Amino acid sequence: MPRVIASIGLMVVMSTSAALADAAADCYQTNDLDRTINGCSKFIREDPKSADAYYRRGEAYRGKGDNDRAMVDYTKAIELDPKFMFAYVGRGFAYQTKGDNDRAMVDYTKAIELDPKLMSAYVGRGDTYQAKGDNDKAIADYNTAIELDPKNADAYYRRGFAYQTKGDHDRAMVDYTTAIELDPKFMYAYVGRGEAYRAKGDNDRAIAEYNTAIELDPKYADAYTGRGIAYQANGDNDRAIADTTKAIELNPKYAIAYYGRGEAYRAKGDNDRAIAEYNTAMEIDPKNAYAHLGLGRVYLSRSDYDRAIAELSEAMRLAPKDPRAFAERAAAYEAKGQIDRAISDYRAAQELPAKWAAQRQAYAEAGRRLAAIENRKQTQELKAADTSAAKPMTISPGRRVALVIANSNYGSVGRLTNPANDGRALAASFRRLGFADVIERYDLGQNAMVKALREFGDKATGAEWAVVYYAGHGVEMNGVAYLIPVDATLERDTYVADETVALDRVLDKVEGAQKLRLVILDACRNNPFVARMVRSAGSNRSIGRGLGQIEPEGGVLVAYSAKHGTTAEDGSGANSPFAEALVANMEEPGLEINFLFRKVRDQVLAKTGKRQEPYLYGSLPSESLFFRNADAR
Repeated sequence: MPRVIASIGLMVVMSTSAALADAAADCYQTNDLDRTINGCSKFIREDPKSADAYYRRGEAYRGKGDNDRAMVDYTKAIELDPKFMFAYVGRGFAYQTKGDNDRAMVDYTKAIELDPKLMSAYVGRGDTYQAKGDNDKAIADYNTAIELDPKNADAYYRRGFAYQTKGDHDRAMVDYTTAIELDPKFMYAYVGRGEAYRAKGDNDRAIAEYNTAIELDPKYADAYTGRGIAYQANGDNDRAIADTTKAIELNPKYAIAYYGRGEAYRAKGDNDRAIAEYNTAMEIDPKNAYAHLGLGRVYLSRSDYDRAIAELSEAMRLAPKDPRAFAERAAAYEAKGQIDRAISDYRAAQELPAKWAAQRQAYAEAGRRLAAIENRKQTQELKAADTSAAKPMTISPGRRVALVIANSNYGSVGRLTNPANDGRALAASFRRLGFADVIERYDLGQNAMVKALREFGDKATGAEWAVVYYAGHGVEMNGVAYLIPVDATLERDTYVADETVALDRVLDKVEGAQKLRLVILDACRNNPFVARMVRSAGSNRSIGRGLGQIEPEGGVLVAYSAKHGTTAEDGSGANSPFAEALVANMEEPGLEINFLFRKVRDQVLAKTGKRQEPYLYGSLPSESLFFRNADAR
């Protein structure tokens, strides 16, 4: 800095000692911190009143991470020269690194009083305000820093981070972009922009930003973790695990990476590994709210509602403004039948700011669940008031089991937007309805689909209800319906039977149930495999639009999201129109299953402008069947 150059340079000129001149040169050089420390120490022995030498040695100590020694030297420099504003900034940085934001604030403010145009002091004080949670004051200081130096990429990056913390992702993105324009190799700005895209739910663009950051610095753990979480949000759990594992290799104490890997394991249905990851995250960072949230979700999926509530309550304590824990705890209370507590938590979730895509999903789910409860209560009140009305016959449900398979991330034809969301929504509904086992699987290849069906078939044997829900691509050939795994290529029509799973195989797995055998297929989407499929010479195979008409036997009911020969819509919202209507109606008390699917049909027709008509195949015995009995609370 100019002040240091002038002061030390003058001393060297005045000195007749070549050794002192060498010490001054070493003290001021910037390539070797140890050499700087040795040189400054020699100079201080010769001239113990040199504030510049103490400052330079303090900078070197801080560069080596020795903030305690750095603060001693900065303080000595200030004692020798009370107007040495750079020493105040340096000591402020050291205090801030040690987490002493109040003392850091005092030093930065003093430096600004000494020089109102000292840009680095405004940046440092802005960082301190942000660390204290005052993003508005932080932004004000970054604004001043940018006015003083409009070409400073770091100031734009920091202001972008403050905007992002406030949930203003659009402004954050503008600042990150400006930082990148000023410095195309500013790796942190790419990570920041990736975070902003991820917050907005645009995970593909987020991944592209993280890719660039990793190219610039292959050893930056945050970039791998961010990309892993984005992959997981896209349903690509294997890549998510690979990235978070890489982040952990680079930084074994990185709690968020363990949480991210736990989320991917949970999405794959490997809850034991997920629990281990969340516990490791909490060992590293006992205040990690996300790990408690993940544990709560696992226990909720296992119907261990008391442990789920305990973990989610802790997540709420650590992150009181995150709607996700409120919405999940509400679901646990609802499953326990504690409806008033559930309503309170659902309402609380809707009153909190939803800054990230995952939080917005929780906000929307809380609204749907709250509306369903209030509609149910209103229906019950009307029925109670009409004492002359006949009460629907109810049954006491025995053991019910469900399998949910949602395939989104197709390797050869691109990704479907909503199956993963639809699968999670249906699985959560089954659990709230008291299903004893809910097997939840995402993005399965053919072998994994066969394994999941085999596991489910064992659980379905002897159960009263067995329900399979499948979301993803399907195809009909020669009157046979096939479900398409994510690793299928279907380059030729002769590959269909080899690379898919026949619907008959799914129907076989529900046969062991005693009362209800139900298969729900949201698989009638417009199929990109068909358009590119090579037809064998002389082949007379017919490949239909949508799925073909079926006549299931043995009291099996099959629900298509769209009538045979037609296609279903994936939807522009968080769920497909069919899944949205199912979730909205399944939990209505006293709604007999045939009437349930009639309501679903009507709602989907209305939602799609009569372009999509769900259809029910098969027949049931005369006994009335309800997902939720009329007297359920």
